[in-house]
Amino acid sequence: MTDSYSKCSREQEQYFASLIERINQADGYTKISHITLTHVSLGCAEGELETAPDVLNPLGIVHGGCLAALADTVTGAAAHSIGQLCVTLNCSMNYLKPAKGGKIFCRARVQKSGRTIQVCEAVLTDNRGDTVATGVFTFYAIKSAE
Repeated sequence: MTDSYSKCSREQEQYFASLIERINQADGYTKISHITLTHVSLGCAEGELETAPDVLNPLGIVHGGCLAALADTVTGAAAHSIGQLCVTLNCSMNYLKPAKGGKIFCRARVQKSGRTIQVCEAVLTDNRGDTVATGVFTFYAIKSAE
């Protein structure tokens, strides 16, 4: 990840903090899906998935849909970080190895930001740092975040 967070204005830092708080709210989807957004900076975001029993498939590994939800949440935060409210337009996931361990981590960054379309990439890793999945998400900007 880039270290753009330290170069942000106080206003941007407050926006990023409020974005994290809004996404992690107690009654939101992230809580019931065991997802926590942990960091947002300009064009980047990080989050994690707690591997509770209800996110595992019958084989005892993290369900692919849970990995996609983690990637969608974190790439969405990265897309929002540049000041546009976005909704997911399309996504593509590549599952590379079984996701196991106490937590799955996701790092996302904006690859391309246009007037209405943003493309973000996600890399998901396990506790050992091994890549378990990657994804590309396209977002449609519905309005400015102002």
